[in-house]
Amino acid sequence: MSKLIKNRLLGNIVSLIILQGSNYVFPLLTFPYLVKILETNNYGVLVFCIAIMQFLNIFVDYGFNISATKEISINKNNLAKVNSIYNLVMTIKLALTVIIGLIYGILIAFLPFFHENMLAFLLSYLVLIGNVLFPIWLYQGLERMKYITYINVVVKVIVTALIFVFIKEKQDINLAVFLQSLYYFIPGIFSIFFVAKKFKIKYKLIKDIKKIKNELLKGKFVFMTNLWINFYSQGPLVIIGFISGNIAAGNYGIGQKIMVAFYGLSQPIVQAIYPYICEMYETHIEKFNLFKKKLMVVSTLFSFLISLMLFILSPQVTEFVAGKYTPQLIWLVRIFSIIIFISILNTIMARIMYAMNLQEILNRSYSKAAIIFVICAIPLTFWFQEYGMATIVMVVESIIFSLNIKNMFAFKEAHRAYNV
Repeated sequence: MSKLIKNRLLGNIVSLIILQGSNYVFPLLTFPYLVKILETNNYGVLVFCIAIMQFLNIFVDYGFNISATKEISINKNNLAKVNSIYNLVMTIKLALTVIIGLIYGILIAFLPFFHENMLAFLLSYLVLIGNVLFPIWLYQGLERMKYITYINVVVKVIVTALIFVFIKEKQDINLAVFLQSLYYFIPGIFSIFFVAKKFKIKYKLIKDIKKIKNELLKGKFVFMTNLWINFYSQGPLVIIGFISGNIAAGNYGIGQKIMVAFYGLSQPIVQAIYPYICEMYETHIEKFNLFKKKLMVVSTLFSFLISLMLFILSPQVTEFVAGKYTPQLIWLVRIFSIIIFISILNTIMARIMYAMNLQEILNRSYSKAAIIFVICAIPLTFWFQEYGMATIVMVVESIIFSLNIKNMFAFKEAHRAYNV
């Protein structure tokens, strides 16, 4: 049985490496090309559109990538229960998508800021729809990621090829946004049919308001924590776009894209381990405590090596991505390399605390850091533009790291039945 669990975990890690690798590698292949063709200004529009969608996705996702994954991992052998969770979560997400879509459409129609690139902002909404239709939380909870990995890779190969074929001049910004959106939208469409056929899970609209309310209450602290996180992960591009313009947003977008690619090296392991430790915490608390210590040691070494590699190779990486040697951008990337080290460890500690049902405590830490970000981000962006923004993000991650360490030590002997 232990061997089976280990093989299942390894299989999911491999599948997530391929899936997450495709999420980063294929956009990274088109990254230098799009920067060169669209130029910094229009590339800034592109990353701004995607950043807005990722920010709106916080409200639609509502933390289900954590809470629903955990529920399904605990009940994965009960198909009826899994189907019930799937129906409830998908009903909430679809309802939120419609509500947010209406608000977003009104803002685009009435705010002059959006008018110059109105079609691009509208097309980018496909990103949000695709994220909703692709229930990665279901695949993670069931620990059966391999089934959808191949579809994602094939879609990304096709879309990447289309970008090189059809994006030929900077005026192709709308087409660029549309094709980038297909990275998310097409896998979502395939997933609807795949879930029904392979897992025998049929979607049924849930009309029970009490059930919906209970599910929302269950995930409220996870949602709030994700909201705070996205204040300083997706929020910076939005703030820079408004304050410093598309060129500064483009530069920050380049640095952030490089950071995300290196940070993403850790995510397949984090995502595969999360449902595993959730189940372990419920069934083998002593084994969980031992695994937690080993995980932190390995994660510290791993994150340090990734961060160091980017710091050393920042001139070469930046020149490859931007197409030219830019000292200012190199220093921006070096700031991001430090952020990578801290943020990987923060992600690992957050998953451990979620498994231990310490989501309310975790939320307090992130809310404090988010308040500091909100207070400092705007003046620092006015004074130092993208460099000021990167610096405050590094400071915020450091604050969260210190608070997480404090909480991990304070609650290391927490009982598994502890529930906040």
